[in-house]
Amino acid sequence: MRRFLFDTAVFVYALGVEHRYREPCRAILREVQGGRVAAEASIELIHEFAYVHLRRAKDRADVVSAARTIARILSLHTVEPRDMERALDLWSEHKQLDVRDSIFAAQALNRGIEAILSPDRDFDGIPGLQRIDPADVEAVATLR
Repeated sequence: MRRFLFDTAVFVYALGVEHRYREPCRAILREVQGGRVAAEASIELIHEFAYVHLRRAKDRADVVSAARTIARILSLHTVEPRDMERALDLWSEHKQLDVRDSIFAAQALNRGIEAILSPDRDFDGIPGLQRIDPADVEAVATLR
């Protein structure tokens, strides 16, 4: 299995309303549950997911339950000082990145993870990090 980092958007789309990314994201999560795909992410993903999903779902108990489930299926990486330092460098160099995406990219790079699963094109162009679009069936197949 190839190592990659999940972006929050995969979970937001999988658990959200009908969207062109909904089924591809759900399919990837089925791969994770079946043990065919590794599941790594920043612990910040849980925070971002809960924040975004609560604004949409409006039911705190449902959001807490979903966040706990996500936390159980992922191997979570804590944010270390070296991650923050690299994130700030990336954020400074890549104007398209927001701060949290810079943290995700830094954590991947600092751990030798060369790919991030995300529909977010803001990750494109970061040296050493390949963005894999969840709707790209061929690219997703490389994660197995």
